[in-house]
Amino acid sequence: MSTTSGHIVTRKVSRRSESTERNLTILKRLFACLGMGFVLALMVGTQEGTQDDFGYAFREAVFGPRIFVFLGIGLAVFFALTFWPRLVPFIKRPGMRPLVGGAITVIAAIGLLNWSDNPQLASSKFNGLAPAAASTGALDPLTRMYFGSVIPGLAWVLLLVALIAALAAIVTRSKVLAYAAAAFSIISGIWGFFAHAQVQALLKVPDHATGPFVALIGYLVIAAAAITSARSEGELADTKAFVDRVFGWRPGMPLVVIGAIGGLLSLGWATWFSPTNKDDNVWDLSGRFAGAGISGFTDAYVSWLVYLVFLGTLALAFLACYRQNRQLGWAALGLGVVATVVNLIALHDMGSAAAKVKFDGVEGAWDNLGTGGWLMCGVLTLCAGAGWIVATRKRVSVADAVSSDEVGAHQFNAPSVSKVLFSLIVAGALFYPPTATLQWQTVLVTQIGIYVLLAVGLNVVVGWAGLLDLGFIAFYAIGSYTTAYLTGRLPHQPPSWLHLSPLQAIPFAIVICLIAGVMLGAPTLRLRGDYLAIVTLGFGEIIRQSSNNAEAITNGSRGAFKIPPPSVNIGPIQFAWGGNTLGYWYLLLVLIVIVVVLFHRLENSRLGRAWAAIREDEVAAQATGINTMRAKLLAFAIGASTSGVAGVFFASQVGSFTPENFILNYSILVVAYVVFGGMGSLPGAMAGAAVLTWLPEFLKEQVPAADRQMWIGVVILLMMIFRPAGLIPARRRHAELTGLDRPKTAEPPAVPAAEGM
Repeated sequence: MSTTSGHIVTRKVSRRSESTERNLTILKRLFACLGMGFVLALMVGTQEGTQDDFGYAFREAVFGPRIFVFLGIGLAVFFALTFWPRLVPFIKRPGMRPLVGGAITVIAAIGLLNWSDNPQLASSKFNGLAPAAASTGALDPLTRMYFGSVIPGLAWVLLLVALIAALAAIVTRSKVLAYAAAAFSIISGIWGFFAHAQVQALLKVPDHATGPFVALIGYLVIAAAAITSARSEGELADTKAFVDRVFGWRPGMPLVVIGAIGGLLSLGWATWFSPTNKDDNVWDLSGRFAGAGISGFTDAYVSWLVYLVFLGTLALAFLACYRQNRQLGWAALGLGVVATVVNLIALHDMGSAAAKVKFDGVEGAWDNLGTGGWLMCGVLTLCAGAGWIVATRKRVSVADAVSSDEVGAHQFNAPSVSKVLFSLIVAGALFYPPTATLQWQTVLVTQIGIYVLLAVGLNVVVGWAGLLDLGFIAFYAIGSYTTAYLTGRLPHQPPSWLHLSPLQAIPFAIVICLIAGVMLGAPTLRLRGDYLAIVTLGFGEIIRQSSNNAEAITNGSRGAFKIPPPSVNIGPIQFAWGGNTLGYWYLLLVLIVIVVVLFHRLENSRLGRAWAAIREDEVAAQATGINTMRAKLLAFAIGASTSGVAGVFFASQVGSFTPENFILNYSILVVAYVVFGGMGSLPGAMAGAAVLTWLPEFLKEQVPAADRQMWIGVVILLMMIFRPAGLIPARRRHAELTGLDRPKTAEPPAVPAAEGM
């Protein structure tokens, strides 16, 4: 009896200690989440301290009603973490992911994007426009109500109500509530869109703010999430299967749908000419250039032919995708390309006519064009991409068809989402830059484009071969100084027969950087890990200090200047860059495409597989017969040559540079780009460089300068926690972290009727 009582007492004590430990864990989590909210309160906002009062920013961030909002966010995170197992079944419900995406879209539209181009407003964002619009009696009551004349912050209230209603519909699976939430979301989006249109009509000045349009898209996504919940019969969402169904129903059709939406925006809403003055839509262009030397074809094109071109190309692409007919696919591809060229010719003719009369100070044929014409070029390119997807798909045999739906017109392999994404990227890379501001065009060329090229080169060394190189920027410097030397912009002049243009200097820069890579790699590649990183770091500093000290050769700390822009002089072809930033972008785009295509082939070659083996286990790779020293030397040399090409472009684009353009920080940045995007992934390296170069420029208008690096650090930290393989991880790396098998689903499989009882 005493023994039994002892066991009972022991179990009670054990339960009590487990309960105490669990409560202590929950209490620690609560304080951690509240601390997170407190830190967010300090991070978010424009409050800054002063030299006279260092506590001013702290008091502004904490001692006010706003602190309760951030503490509420911390409590929400606490409850989500504590009750996560109970929340998981609801989070995986159909419609939950698009609901989150729509919410983020609307929040970004209201909080980050511009709602007005009026320079008289204190801020171009919603918070700057709302007080002025709410107090303007000339606006109708509904417009003023939306901007907060009756209920301050009504736009945020509408978003909150839409989210709560849609979330409740998803959790309860109530169809009535789902359709009500969808209707409310659509009404909220349309209300905001037309309220902004009323303000724009009152101001009577050109306005190209994107906030209202993006908010409308976000609300439509929220409505789609609610409708998905009402229409879905499954308990759990299978996003991958849904994507497969969307892209597999009619391969290429998503591009046709996107093209249809973009074409309607181009012809019905977007500006085609003089966005800062006339603000002409396409229907305003008829007669605009009368007597200005515009061709009859261009006049007819902007008057009526553009509608036929758009509808004809779209219809042919739709038929090709719907019928999955190869001949129609090739026809849609050809018509899309021809239509894009025709549209570009018309835009060039309009710009030339405006440049002849110096309209609005126009100096070039591509100046003063709005987004409408470029958007139409992108739409026609997407139609061509849809035709390309249909025309190049591989057929499968009837025996391999899974169901009868795959017989006949559907005897093709499963569609590749990558082809759709590739078409979108091509259209964006070609026709988005002309619509960007001059500041973003400069960022696109001098920062994003060049760093993408550097990241692609370093990915060979770090991502494929597994060698940590912290002196990669040295080859960038070698390429830049090679260009300066061959163009005669250094104290030590080349022979007269060796004076070259920057484009002609590219082969020399590649060869010199190859030699430099081999010279660095030969004595150092016997080292591994941190020792190799330290040696490469020292090499980068040696190059920088040498360029500082060798004044007779490199001009010392003054660097090189007046480097000519690239030019082509081949017979009758005479062309020089330097007139605007866009020309440099398209030249850089050609270089990036060439490098990416070559490296893509290289990744799947025998050498690429050797690099992968060395990265995983160098000893095992050597034991299988791989010449590891040769493979590593080639990795260093090939990566260095890419950096040299980037150096040539950099030197010819900026025109001048000093040794301080090649400091250690830039080498570390390029390594961060590769890791952030996904080591060993070619698209990942490009995406990492693009995102981490774009983010600081974007944050310039959103947060104080002193807080910018803190927000970048937060983004990188979140990536390390939630996506350690990178933005677009390599398949091998992703498999190492997540496994090869597809995640299991709790959804019961369908059983054929023939197999029933």
